[in-house]
Order: sequence, then structure tokens, then C-alpha cells
Amino acid sequence: MGVDQSFRIPVHIILLSKIEASKLKRSDCWESGMATKSYLGITLFILLLISLIHVYQRTDLDGPSSRRSHKYTSTSQKAVPEPVGVDFDEFSDGSSLDPNPFREKQWEGAEKPAPKPTWENSSYEYHLLKRIANSDLPDDVFLQGHLRRQEQRHARRDAACASMGGRSSARDLKSSVMQNLWVNDKYRFVYCSIPKVACTSWKSVLLVLAGVADTTDQFPQKIINSRSSMWMKQLWQYPPDERQHILETYTKFVFSRDPFSRLLSAFQNKLSPNSSFIRASRWQDMLGTKILHEFRDGWRRKKDKYDLKFSEFAQFVSSGHGFNKHWNIQASMCLPCDLDYTILGHFETLDEDADFILRLVGADGLVSFPSSNYSSPTNSSSQQVLTSHYNTLSSMELRDLYEVYQKDFELFGYPPPDRLKG
Repeated sequence: MGVDQSFRIPVHIILLSKIEASKLKRSDCWESGMATKSYLGITLFILLLISLIHVYQRTDLDGPSSRRSHKYTSTSQKAVPEPVGVDFDEFSDGSSLDPNPFREKQWEGAEKPAPKPTWENSSYEYHLLKRIANSDLPDDVFLQGHLRRQEQRHARRDAACASMGGRSSARDLKSSVMQNLWVNDKYRFVYCSIPKVACTSWKSVLLVLAGVADTTDQFPQKIINSRSSMWMKQLWQYPPDERQHILETYTKFVFSRDPFSRLLSAFQNKLSPNSSFIRASRWQDMLGTKILHEFRDGWRRKKDKYDLKFSEFAQFVSSGHGFNKHWNIQASMCLPCDLDYTILGHFETLDEDADFILRLVGADGLVSFPSSNYSSPTNSSSQQVLTSHYNTLSSMELRDLYEVYQKDFELFGYPPPDRLKG
């Protein structure tokens, strides 16, 4: 037990005592015959004062007042201004881009949430059923259909993860993954964004839920992609213990896409000579010409026109050249074996899955998922368009390309192309 709090010496009494001692030292009596007695008196007073201060310090350390609320401040992060309107990450795969380590953030509270990692209360079933119980979702055909869909997708994911070595801890996430994880504290969810899988549309929804935008079409696509990190929270911005608490208690969702459809979409949007993308010429000048130099004999920038073919782009990807985030392996960007996502969404069932998520988190009354016309559609999910482009690849080239994305095919439950079956 600590010493009674009332047994403290007020600061003003200590100061007054020092002043009186100083006066006594300067007084005439110091020079009188009482000098010796005064000196002994002052010495005793100082010893008593030191003893009382010692008791005061022990009381402050041991007493109940030591258990005060405090602020946790990550002083290792300082704010660095970011340029507005420029996506410097556009031509990078993101794997070497650490998030800004100098941005300051403060967290209040006496105690940070204590993580309670157990398989029983960290599984997707636990979170999904708990979230449904706290929502207004009726137990109807809509709900049961989505529960069955999630059960099937998670079963395929679990089987693929087991064949790849099982799950590992999510405590040591790389910064390149954490910058893909967008957090909304009000609705308690985490979204993992993957380019070319409706990520701009989802960011427009998150901006509305964060109170930044009034509607999903308020900002153009370029502004959303260049400024989202300034307007919304990403997982890396939280202290480590807080990150773990979020990953264990918030609803987590990710959307994947057929790997070959996504790859074709990236080509048509960024590198195809017929692209309508506003910044396609920049992509073609910086990357497309490089591919032509390497994979087409005799091509010269000055004398030959830009007419990159999909087959040449496929050879570039299969040869192990640098992966851009727009066609990087989806599993490496969101780690479905390490993060137990509550919802595994598919681009192919985008509208249905998005509606289910918004209703699940209780945000459907505030925002609706935007139509695909809002993004940059390439029609690359059409079976006819897919077939016409992938038929330009030889069987060996198709096999090599499949092996690059085999993990995505298996983890997210997409069947291999018909030409590779059997």
C-alpha cells in the first residue's frame, strides 16, 4: 500500500521555506552570538525537508495516482508533405514501396487492446455470424445464398493454403501489404485493395463512409487514386498492437479476379495501342517501348510505330520481369493464407458481393456501390475477348503464363483455361 495522498508538501510551502531560510542567512542575527545555533537549526531544517521530499516521491510512485491515463505517441513518425495529384506508384509493383515512416499519429487511452488470438474466435465463420447477428440482415434467401457462397470460397482457399504450406502469422505483415489494407473505424472493417479489381470504385465508397465525399461520383478516378492515402487510414498508420486488434476484430474483405482477365484488362487499359485511357501514352512510352525493344527483333522507336501485341506483353510477364501492381500476383498483395478474410469477394459477382458487404456492415443506407461505367471498363471479362487474345499464345506460352499466376487460380477458386485442362 502507498502512503496517504494527503501527506504531500505543497510546492508553495517548500518555496516559502527556502525564502525564509535565505532571509535568515542575510539577517543580522547570523553575525551575532547565535550564529552557531542558527547554523544547526538550518541544517536540521534541510535534513527534515529532504526526508519529506523523499516520502513525497515514494508516495507519488507507489500510490494510486501512478495509474493515470496517458497518450501513446508514435514519435518515430513525422509528417512529410506528399505531392498532390501525382501517382508516383503508378509504374511500380509496390513491393519496394515502404509506407511513409515519418507520419505522426497519436493514440489516446490508458490501455491498448490486448490481442486474444485463438482459432475459434478469429475464424471467418465466427466474425461473419457475429456480424450478421448485429446487423439488420433478415434470414432469407439472400443471406443464405451468400453464406453458402462464402463457405465454398473459403473451403477452396483453405485447401489451397494447406497445399502451399498452411497459414502463417499475420503479425509481421510487410509494409507493401499494409498499404493495401484500408481501415474504417466507424463501420469496423478492413478492405484489401487490388488494382484492376474495382479498387477505384471501392475507394469511392470508402470516401463517402469516411465523410470525405458526399457521393461516389464526386471525385474523378485520378483524384481518388492519387489522394486516397491522404484522406483515409491504412493499416500501417496504426501502432503494432492496434493493428493486431483490428485484424482480429474487424470485418475483413478482399475482391479477386480471374487472373487472365485481370492481366488482359491491364494490357488493354495501359499498353494496348487502342487504349482510351487518358495516360496510356505515358505507359506506352515508358514501358511499352521497352517490351518492343526486347521481344521484337529489329524494332526501333524512331522508325517503327507503337503496335505492341498482347502476346509480346505476355512473354514479358512470363519472363520474370518486374511486376507492376496492376498485374502483380493478387495473393502476394493481400495474403489470403495469412489474413482470414471474412468475405472473399469476386469481381465476377461484384455487385452482389458488394451489396452484401454494405448491408453486413450497416452502410447500405448511406451509399450504394457505383456502376462499372464509373471506372475504365475494357470488356476483358468477356469470354469472346479473352479467347481471341489468349489464342495468340502458343500452348507453351500459355502454360508459362499460367504458372506465373497459378497461386491466384487455386487460392481464389478460378479454373485453369480449357486449353490446359486434361
